This record gives sequence, C-alpha cells and structure tokens, in this order.
Amino acid sequence: MWKFLLNDKIRYVRYIVATIFSLFLHYFFYGSEITKAVDYKFYDMSRLLLENDVTDENSSCNTVIVNIDEKSLQKIGQWPWSRDINAQLIHKINSMNPATIAIDMVFPELDRNSLQNRTKKDEDWDELSIQPKDNDELLIDAIVESNSILSVYLHENQNMPTCKESLFVNLRFQYLVDRLERKPSILCNHQALQRSTKRFGFINLEADDDALLRRVSFFMTYEEIVIPSFALATLLSLDKDISIDDANRLHFLTHYIKIDEEMEVLLNFHRSTPKLVSAIDVLESKVDPNIFKGKIILIGLSIVGLNNVYSLSENIRKSNIEIQATFIENVLDEVLLLQPIVYQKSNLLLSFLFSLFLLFLLAKRRYFSILGVFFLLILGEFLYLLLFYYQGIYISLGYFWVPFLHYFFFISLLFIAINIVEKKRFYQELQQSHAATVESISLVIAMRDGETGEHIQRTKNYVKRLAQHLHKTNHYRDILTSNFILYLYEAAPLHDIGKIGIPDIILKKEGSFTPEEYEVMQKHPLLAKAVIEKAMKFYDKNVFLEMAYNISYYHHERWDGQGYPLGLKGDNIPLEAQLMALADVYDALVSKRSYKEEYGYEKVEEIILKDRGTAFNPILVDAFIEIKDEFREIHRVWKDND
Repeated sequence: MWKFLLNDKIRYVRYIVATIFSLFLHYFFYGSEITKAVDYKFYDMSRLLLENDVTDENSSCNTVIVNIDEKSLQKIGQWPWSRDINAQLIHKINSMNPATIAIDMVFPELDRNSLQNRTKKDEDWDELSIQPKDNDELLIDAIVESNSILSVYLHENQNMPTCKESLFVNLRFQYLVDRLERKPSILCNHQALQRSTKRFGFINLEADDDALLRRVSFFMTYEEIVIPSFALATLLSLDKDISIDDANRLHFLTHYIKIDEEMEVLLNFHRSTPKLVSAIDVLESKVDPNIFKGKIILIGLSIVGLNNVYSLSENIRKSNIEIQATFIENVLDEVLLLQPIVYQKSNLLLSFLFSLFLLFLLAKRRYFSILGVFFLLILGEFLYLLLFYYQGIYISLGYFWVPFLHYFFFISLLFIAINIVEKKRFYQELQQSHAATVESISLVIAMRDGETGEHIQRTKNYVKRLAQHLHKTNHYRDILTSNFILYLYEAAPLHDIGKIGIPDIILKKEGSFTPEEYEVMQKHPLLAKAVIEKAMKFYDKNVFLEMAYNISYYHHERWDGQGYPLGLKGDNIPLEAQLMALADVYDALVSKRSYKEEYGYEKVEEIILKDRGTAFNPILVDAFIEIKDEFREIHRVWKDND
C-alpha cells in the first residue's frame, strides 16, 4: 500500500483521491450534529465577545412585565387564581393607558371558583369583583375591553384535544404555510374565551439540540393555519399593517426586521432589560401609572413550576415571559440576528476550497505557509464575522471550521504517515549505502592485511550474536539495547581501519614481527582514532562514529590492563571494544593467516577459556562458551575461500 502511495507516477491519483475525500467529508459535516453543536458554541462566543453593551434594569425600555410572583401568591393565594382577580388585574393595567396588553398564560378550562363556593379568604377581595357575573365572563369582558392578546401553545403531542373550530383564522400570512414548522397539536383557551378575540399567538419556545435557547420563530402552523408568535401578535396590535416583503424583511412601523428562510431569528439577550412589576402591587395600586403609560404590558408568571424556564447559557436561566419581552424589545431595537442558510453553504464551500489549497501546500511541504494561512484565516474570519454581525447577520463560522479542521487533521495524519514511510525508506537506503561504504573500506583494509571480506562478515556477526545472548541472559541490559546492537554490527567492520596507515612491508610480512615492527603495528589504533576523530568533527553527535571510534581504538585493550594503546582495565574498556576483542581473537585463531595455520574449534575455545579474566571479560567468555556452536556455524557459513 505504501509503495503505491509513495509512487511518484500516481501522485495525481493521490490528489484526486484526497479531493474526493474532501468532498465526502464536507458533505457529511454539512448535515452533521457535530457541526451544529460547534456552530452553537461559535455563536455563543461571538455573542459574548461582541454584545458588550448591556443595559441595566433601570434603563429605558418598551415593555413592562406584570409578574405573578411569590409575593403575589403569598398575598392572594396559590395559582390558579379566581378569574375575577385576573380580570381586575387587566382592568387596573388598562386604566393606566398602556400601548397594549398581552397575557402569557393559557386558560384551557373554565374557572372552578364559582361565586357561591368562594372561601373566606376570597371574600377579602370582594372589592376587586366588578359585578356579580360568572368569573370567566368577567375575564372575557376585561380582555375584550382592553384588546388584550391571548396565548396558545403549539406542541408535538398528538393526543391533545383540538380547538380548531375556536380559532380565528387570519389569512394575511397564509402564503407562508409551506415554509413554516408544523405542529400536530395546539392547546387553546377554553372555547368561550378563545372565540372572544382575534388576537393570540403561540408562547412555546424551542431550545437548540444542546438545550440552550438561542432562536425564536415568528410563525408556526397548525393544520395549515398560520399562527404568529406571542411577541408578533403583540406587535400586530400596535401596527395592523405589519407585512413581510420579498427580501424576508418584517415591516413594523418604521422598523425593518430581517428574518431567515424558516421565519426564525436569533435573540440578543444583552440589550434592554424589561421592567418587572409585581402583580400584587398593581392590584393594590402601589405602582406609578406612568410606568405603564404607552408601554407594552406582558402579564405572566416567572415562578419555576408554573411557567417554563429556559437556559440561555450554563449559568443564565429566564422564564418564558422574560424571553417574550426580550423578543419584543429586540424587534423594537432592531438587534435581532439572522442566520441565513446561504452562509452555511458559502462557508462550507470556502472550507472545501481552502482544504484543497491546504492539500497543495502540504504536498509542496510549505509548512510555514500553512501557519501563515491559518493566521490569515483566523483574522479574516473574525473580520468577516465582525462585518456581518453588526449588520444583524451571524455567518455560521462552525460550518467553515468543523469540516476544515477535520480535513486538516486527517490529511495531516496521512502526510505524516507518508513522510514517516519516506524517511524510513530514505534512512534504509542511506543505511544500506552507509553499510556498503563501510564494508568497501573495511574490505580494502582487510585485503591490505592479507585478510578477506569473509573476515568482516564473520566478526560483525560474532559480536552481534554475542551481544544478543548477553542481553537475553540479563547482562548489560542497560547498555545492550536494540540500537546499540545494530550500531555494533555496522561499526564492527571498521575495527582495523587504522591499519590503512601501516606500511605494507610490515602489514603483509610473513612470520613474526620484530620488536620494532610490532611497535609500529601497535600504532594502528592511534591511526584509527585520528581518522574517525576527523569525521566526528562534522557532527554534534553521531552514535555510529562513536561506536566505531571505541571499537577501533580500544579493541586491543585487555581485561587485566595489559593491552594497548592505553592499558585500560576491566569495565573501563567500552563494552563494544570488549566484544570486538573476543570476536577478533576468535576469528584470527580459527582462520589461516600468512604467519600461521588455522586452529581447530576446540583448541580456540580452550585458549579463550584460558584467557578468562586476563585477556577477556569473564562474563563475555561465559556467554561465548554458551553459544560456541553458533560461532562455529558463523565461521563455516563465511569460511575463507582457499
């Protein structure tokens, strides 16, 4: 497989495969939940970064929430209240000249609290009753008189009772029906109340897949009926001419609100904060009427368990009524954000194009250029985000970065793997060339010395096998690593490289050396040292040359300190030199030389065993004796040709 991937003749095929993979990856991530989840996080970070103009609770705003809170429940009684109290609350608010009143509650059943069954606690509130009418009639009268907006709830439960016949069908936005989210069920107010008004909107909100609320819908449908949101229904009461143009812009009074293809927008929770007023303070006339004058009044509950509460972040939660008020404020402030699908697609296309550019840079190994591209992308995307954000558009950054980073990860892994294989192949070829060069040099030296290339093969195999056995028997395990043994095997042929500086008249002499000749001969480790030291100057550290240095310079040292050139003793002699000494002596004894005949294996083994603790390390001699048959086999395989 790797040979196929590394073949230069098919490099274009590699690029085509990588391009097809990129297409597949981008197609997969376009509809992926991973992309959505990451894009949510990008939006949240963008919002925190850019929406820093938070207004405090006392700032001017267009909405006031009349909150049925704990204080109100403690004074009047637990929810649900008698409908005549609700009616009185609406009358009180309406008397203070608000712009409109909207009720964020659904009354699906008739009031169970009839006049004749009221408790003594209820009698304390007789002054709140308008006239001896049925409680639901009182509420209907208050709603009709104040033109209040009612609520309905759209949901997925198909077993809810239908109320289609009670709904007023407004055909004004009916042309949007095919573009909207459809709900199979609706929870309405009881029939008499629902029929009393044409003004109503759905109050349900839907969190994203990560359970955080970010977006709201302007419209939904139930049985082909287009129903506006609670916030939009409230705004409709202020401007009967609200319309949506061909550019998906909502025209409300002098405001122009952009809406996406699915009639959704992203909320901005860092703008004006609606005022909250306790319902009991309104009922007891403890509120300044100017607070309500000309304002949009929302009546609802913020108590957990009586109204839905939504998470806006890990630490922020708001009730339905607060979010509805924020929705209205966002419309009036024109700070709603849009997330058009076109930016998701365009970011995906940009991601694909930059992925191909990244592939090109990786293929050319322009790694610094890749870093520059990443820097420019981050800067460009931020400026891109900034430019559109203040135009009310979120550009869906997740749809660029998720596929792009995944592609970068996978394609980088592929190129890393290819580079590793290429380097491995390169080092293998280099190692082979290196080994061939070393053996060629060693062979030249051996031939000058009257030896053969087989001597090189034998000695390097002796030391390798002896080192492996020592490692296996737990001797010098901290030194005899696999790399150490490999370098030992490769450096062994250079043990006599210093002989290249010995005159032929001495090197090729038959018979014994004179004392003077032997003194010259003993200089070959020093010559080897000088040669290898010059090579080592070109490297900060080269393990192979260090190994060759130790072998060639110290392999004539003896365990008892009687060797040369330095007279080192015991483990002061590098282990590789000790191994080489034993192997070199063994091969010299079992092989024919110009000055001697070959010795038998048994005699050579006796000589080496006799030199245990004098010429050689006892541990090495013991290991040699244990694998002496392998030494014999190596000698037979690489026997000199006569």
